[in-house]
Amino acid sequence: MFRVERGVPSPEIFLMIRKAAGMGPRSMEGATIGLGRELCSVVLKLEESGRIVGMGRIVGDGGTVFHICDMAVIPDFQRQGGGTMVMNELMRYIEEEAPPNTYINLLADVSGFYERWGFKPSRPSSTGMHLKSDSK
Repeated sequence: MFRVERGVPSPEIFLMIRKAAGMGPRSMEGATIGLGRELCSVVLKLEESGRIVGMGRIVGDGGTVFHICDMAVIPDFQRQGGGTMVMNELMRYIEEEAPPNTYINLLADVSGFYERWGFKPSRPSSTGMHLKSDSK
């Protein structure tokens, strides 16, 4: 049903998948600037048509920190193994590229998914925080 490959979605597809998956909005300007600058980007495609229905990215400095972000699958295609395929490919990249003692993190909107790759809640040792830039 799916195939996963390393590649960067267009800004339009990136924004569409985020919106469809119920994730917070990003601007076209931000997507245009940011996409292509990540350490690794993965797209999930329908085997038959090649349509992109999911994605995931890793941003960071490539040596001390890797941040998994923009993990999303369009709802019609969730719970069919595609998200696992995306995450497996991102983790393969980390296993190949991350030096010892690298900090690998993510912010999860779901629970019970990322634990299978060894992720644990950061509390009580640390607390996740965020800040969003003002809308223009």
